[in-house]
Amino acid sequence: MPKVAVLLGSLRRPGMGFGIASWLTPLVRQSFQTARTSTPDASSVDVVLVDPTQPPLPLGPIVDGSHVPADIRDPTKHPNPAVREWAMFVTSCSGFIILCPEYNKSYPGELKNTFDHLYWEWARKPVMVVAYGGGGGARVEEALRGMLGGPFKMQVADKGVGIKWPRGTDKVPPEGPAPKWLQAYEPEVLAAVEELNGLILKNKA
Repeated sequence: MPKVAVLLGSLRRPGMGFGIASWLTPLVRQSFQTARTSTPDASSVDVVLVDPTQPPLPLGPIVDGSHVPADIRDPTKHPNPAVREWAMFVTSCSGFIILCPEYNKSYPGELKNTFDHLYWEWARKPVMVVAYGGGGGARVEEALRGMLGGPFKMQVADKGVGIKWPRGTDKVPPEGPAPKWLQAYEPEVLAAVEELNGLILKNKA
């Protein structure tokens, strides 16, 4: 069964990330189910939320100077056990969704660190970006597209989602129904997932 990982780009608790993820993850799961029912011989997709505070993350800083990640093409050959587990997880995924806040016009350092521990494992993997922030996350989406499609050679979906939360609103609760302003982004998520699904199927062919 193909697996798509939702990578949460921020460790902040409490924060918007976990609340938005609790709304996004089941919506993505439903979107893939809808897309796959209209595709002959397409299996269902396992959508998993990756909590950056739980194994196979966090990884900590890169301190091993004996090699660079690009030296290692076999995910089972990473010398650090935590990195090796992360490499094997990334390799097992058919695609990714990056859920990321905008911090000072860019992405959080912990998300960059998550990517920098690996290299070849990311290549050609389809990915879609869901950014959020007070301004809608446009600048972090642009920064992520440059990183993912550039040095990491991922297949970045043209359609992304930029979520702008209204001023003065409370944080999105991790449980219960999502607020109406967030639910309004469902059509954009559905369209982006449809494109991501097409990239995954094309990769499989």
